[in-house]
Parts: sequence; structure tokens; C-alpha cells
Amino acid sequence: MQEILAGIQAAIEDERRAQEHYRMLSEKAEDPQVSQFFEQLRRDEENHEKVLLSRYTALAKGLSQ
Repeated sequence: MQEILAGIQAAIEDERRAQEHYRMLSEKAEDPQVSQFFEQLRRDEENHEKVLLSRYTALAKGLSQ
């Protein structure tokens, strides 16, 4: 189970890096539509992070019981 938790933690970090990458691209975009596109991608990654955090917490809690 520790390997699974480590994998989820790595995925969470990937999601956070992607969010920052899309935020930077959104800020650099001169076209408002392009900026909005990257902002939507950032929000999508934020939602992925929330799902992964929820799963991680549930699995880790199950281990501690």
C-alpha cells in the first residue's frame, strides 16, 4: 500500500507543477482566448489534485485503523 500512496503523492505533485505551468502560460498569453484556455486547463488540474488528495487521505486513513 505504501507504494500506491507514494504513487498518488507523486501524481499530486505532477498536478501542482502542471497548475503552475498553465498559470504561467495564461499570464504570458496575449490573446484573451488563449489565456482563458490555459486558465481552464489550470482549473482542471486543480480538480484532479483535489480528487487525488481525497483518495490519498481515504487510503492513508484506512491504513491507520
